[in-house]
Amino acid sequence: TDTTRHADVLLPAAAWGEKDGTVTNSERRISRQRPFRRPPGEAWPDWRIVAEVARRMGHGDAFAFASPAAVFRDHAALSAFENDGGRAFDLGGLGGIDDISYDRLAPVHWPIRDDGDGRMFADRRFFTSDGRARFVATPAAAAPAPQPEFPLVLNTGRARDHWHTMTRTGSSPRLSGHAPEPYAEIHPRDAEARGIAAATLVEVRSPLGRIVGRAWINEGQRAGSVFVPMHWTDQYAGAGRVDALVEARADPVSGQPALKSTLVEVRPFAAAWHGFAVLRDLPESIAADYWALACAVDGWRLELAGVRAPDDWTAWARSLVPTAGEGDILAYHDAATDRHRFAVFDGDRLVGAIFVSREPPTLGRAFLAEGLSAAYVLPADRLRLLA
Repeated sequence: TDTTRHADVLLPAAAWGEKDGTVTNSERRISRQRPFRRPPGEAWPDWRIVAEVARRMGHGDAFAFASPAAVFRDHAALSAFENDGGRAFDLGGLGGIDDISYDRLAPVHWPIRDDGDGRMFADRRFFTSDGRARFVATPAAAAPAPQPEFPLVLNTGRARDHWHTMTRTGSSPRLSGHAPEPYAEIHPRDAEARGIAAATLVEVRSPLGRIVGRAWINEGQRAGSVFVPMHWTDQYAGAGRVDALVEARADPVSGQPALKSTLVEVRPFAAAWHGFAVLRDLPESIAADYWALACAVDGWRLELAGVRAPDDWTAWARSLVPTAGEGDILAYHDAATDRHRFAVFDGDRLVGAIFVSREPPTLGRAFLAEGLSAAYVLPADRLRLLA
């Protein structure tokens, strides 16, 4: 991930379906979470990793946990420590829960005190020194005024099928199929004023940086603003991180970043060529000014574009397929229309198919991705890929 590349040591951790513990939702309901599979290899749950690191740092006595239940008891007891009703979060009533009761724990609201129920403010007292509610005035700073160079307001948020930075959803072919590359939603009037056509590449620029994504022209998008989703990282796109556009400015009270008010401009991305590829394995590097990866059933889908054509298209295509030097490669070149197509095989298996043209290739992308799962025994079947 973009984060792990900064680490000196990586410790394999159990994933969601491998964890044993509790989860709490936004209505303060604590529920037991039980694993449905064992962690693979040497992966450990988070609590065990923290406890083992602490032990090796000389703090083993303070982290002598033997199970998730032991961690929960310590967590619950700590929430009640020196808490005479001055803090909302209180699980003191579960501080002595035994292993069997923990395993059978039914969903329950906090606070959970020895002398009360899970309702808050039933006694009409608030968590302040005098028990009275306090309103906090939060004057809103004026939104930045559009500038001639940056006349649009950037809005960020979620796409339909992704969550956070695709560390989980990015590995699902089905979830990646809805929006396989970064995009910018723009109102038709704003798009027309800038010469932006649907499904073309655009550059979104702010005073701090730039990204490149696909234009989604949408009547429902507010005129004067542009929406870019937050999910793409350097692992999935060459220039898709929307945080590169956003100023590191936070609300003084909540600490919430200013993710909805960055001033930007959107212009067509001047690409000399466009490409699409399906690959069995991730390439070591991608020589393109724009690229975006999406997971497929047996490999990857890759959108590409560049402002300058490579000197040698065949050498460039080989660089995208790690096994190209060992396998058979078919190539098709049309100098008149500047179209180039390649298919690389390892035995009877397709390991890479690459299509390049001046305009975005009009191809059955899902069909080509399915080809990574097929066997190509006959020469005619292989040639048909490049037809």
